[in-house]
Amino acid sequence: MVIWEFLHRVFTDTLDNHILCLSCQNGQSSLMYASQNGHVEVVDKLLQHGATVDLQNENGWSSLMAASWNGHMEVVDKLLQHGATVDLQYKNGWSSLMAASRNGHVDVVDKLLQHGATVDLQYKNGWSSLMAASQIGHVEVVDKLLQHGATVDLQTENGWSSLMAASRNGHVEVVDKLLQHGATVDLQCKDGWSSLILASYEGHVKVVEKLLEHGAKLENII
Repeated sequence: MVIWEFLHRVFTDTLDNHILCLSCQNGQSSLMYASQNGHVEVVDKLLQHGATVDLQNENGWSSLMAASWNGHMEVVDKLLQHGATVDLQYKNGWSSLMAASRNGHVDVVDKLLQHGATVDLQYKNGWSSLMAASQIGHVEVVDKLLQHGATVDLQTENGWSSLMAASRNGHVEVVDKLLQHGATVDLQCKDGWSSLILASYEGHVKVVEKLLEHGAKLENII
């Protein structure tokens, strides 16, 4: 009887661990789905039973990335408490900080930075968290990243900067914030586009005014 109970316990524990790490055809696990949907109690239960916190799907997506993308602060905190790697990157270089920055989740951004997220970590083409936030217009995230030392003039491999991204999309508050932190107003990408040219092309008059106030050159050409 004792032997049977022992074997039953070993088999059950082994099966439980297998199920916890079992993934769908695309590599998604139970922990990833719970994290993605913000179910912190489920996340906690899975982690208590040994779920692999840094398990990644076939593209490199992790539970922390999923929670960060969707702004699930409690889940992010729980995963970090259980040792989630804060700078783990997707196959193309995307990180949890980039995901949270892109979607404007400033509390998640702050939490990740507190746990040592690399503020200037770059996507495979050179895109950064600051660029992602600037492109979409999340001024609070932009401010938080700059406070934590984000390089304001960091450029992609094609020469794009955060100021260019914000200018093209008409985010005047972000443009103002970047300029306050020393963004180079006349920086040009490899194709010759500057922030002023981009804002002019897209018809963002308030951005054009702001750039001109900060000395943008009218003579820059592509």
